[in-house]
Amino acid sequence: MVVLLVAAGCALIGAGTAQAHSALVGSTPSADAVLDTAPSSVELVFNQKIQTSFANVTVSTADGMQVGAGESSVQGERVSLATTGQMTSGTYTVGYRVISEDGHPITGSYAFTLNVATNNAAPSPTGAAPSVTVAQSAATSDAGSGGGSPLLLPILGGAVAILFVIGMVIVLRGDKRSKR
Repeated sequence: MVVLLVAAGCALIGAGTAQAHSALVGSTPSADAVLDTAPSSVELVFNQKIQTSFANVTVSTADGMQVGAGESSVQGERVSLATTGQMTSGTYTVGYRVISEDGHPITGSYAFTLNVATNNAAPSPTGAAPSVTVAQSAATSDAGSGGGSPLLLPILGGAVAILFVIGMVIVLRGDKRSKR
């Protein structure tokens, strides 16, 4: 009986931890940055590795014109996209949808502003803003990750363990009564 209770307790302890989903932890240029020169690329940094397939990053103007060049590049937890030289003063939106190593989609967007002189719209190799860690509040969402609570699995595991212990107690009590 004691062995069963210890086993059930271990099962409950193991079921109590849940994996956290991936999230954006930094970017270059950073959210709400104001730049004097156009960045040659945009880089996103996540807290976990990103799957190389299905990584999608866009950089667009306020009117929806895309200024990203080519495909997104994934290296571990970093995803980058080169930009075109067609960037003028204005607000740009970086949008992303990637798949984390654990298979959950991560989507979000943020904006930065570019204030360049009329003849200075071409990207500069050193024109990227310094990398800054950003706190993503509403920009990062787990929409599409199933909408389930991250505690659902541990709760279900705990319920199964409790039912198992109750069942074992009933069976063992029945054995003791029949031996009398």
